[in-house]
Amino acid sequence: MSGADLGLSFAPHSGLAPAEIGRLAAEAERAGFNDIFVAEGHGDALASCHPVITATERARVGTAVANAALRPPVLAAKTAALLDDVSGGRFQLGLGTANAFMNSRFGVGPSPSLQMMSEYVQVVRAVLAGSPDGFTGRLFQTGHVPLDRPPVRADLPILLAAIGPRMLALAGRIADGVILNLVSPRQAGRAVQAVRTAAASAGRDPAAVQIVCVVHCCPSDDAEAAAAAARAVVPRYVMHPALATPHGADLSKARALTASGDRAGAAEHVPQQVADAFVAHGDAGTCRARIAQYRDAGVDLPVLFPMPVAGDWTYERVIADLAPLSHR
Repeated sequence: MSGADLGLSFAPHSGLAPAEIGRLAAEAERAGFNDIFVAEGHGDALASCHPVITATERARVGTAVANAALRPPVLAAKTAALLDDVSGGRFQLGLGTANAFMNSRFGVGPSPSLQMMSEYVQVVRAVLAGSPDGFTGRLFQTGHVPLDRPPVRADLPILLAAIGPRMLALAGRIADGVILNLVSPRQAGRAVQAVRTAAASAGRDPAAVQIVCVVHCCPSDDAEAAAAAARAVVPRYVMHPALATPHGADLSKARALTASGDRAGAAEHVPQQVADAFVAHGDAGTCRARIAQYRDAGVDLPVLFPMPVAGDWTYERVIADLAPLSHR
């Protein structure tokens, strides 16, 4: 991985048809994006990787992130093995636990997330490795799980979404990478240190743990429109307990309106500094400067996550204006 690597992530809730996601993924690959991810909202991130894989030839493809609470780890391992096979060894499995507010709507109750994610990764690896004894843990117990075909890579990369210190430390100890989200460059820098320290304490090469960071983008030459779009991003995540509230910003009204289903109203109660903390917005130069701040903080792979500006999801603009400079 080079210091100029850049990723792009698709939001299923953008309403893009699978064929359109594939078309844009191919366009992004031609523009120089090295990694293409699919987020998981109310769809299936793993299934949504298929059109990306079939439309691309070189880019790594993955989930950022698949909700582990929605699928047993054996199923995740089987699906990951198939996607890695179809892609010729280009798939990477990004896993997270979402949040209690979202999972409750899916009928998923609370679980000990650290223990669950630790065992989940071990189950996936045991399946891919063809472990004859399976896995026995506190939450998961499996026997030998045969696959129809040997996996292309028994060690395909597993990345963990992490924001809090304990999950960051877990990622440093056991994962091939960590996926940061909803963080400012300063917060990203602290997260990088936490992951590297945990990796070193576990006897691993700290540099071997890839640091991925999702960077929400609202590109526009109209600074005011871009700032408003950035504020509108916040209600999508305002129920997440780890969302930063810089300078003691009050998000109680925004949370209440979001819970009632009024995201547009919630956006009107989002302080600009909250949006500024994790959303890159403005013209191309301003957005590129913000991306550089994440790299300076130690992020290996910034992943641009286009958000709508005045109703436009901005994929075309992000691909054209923010692609790696070597391909421009």
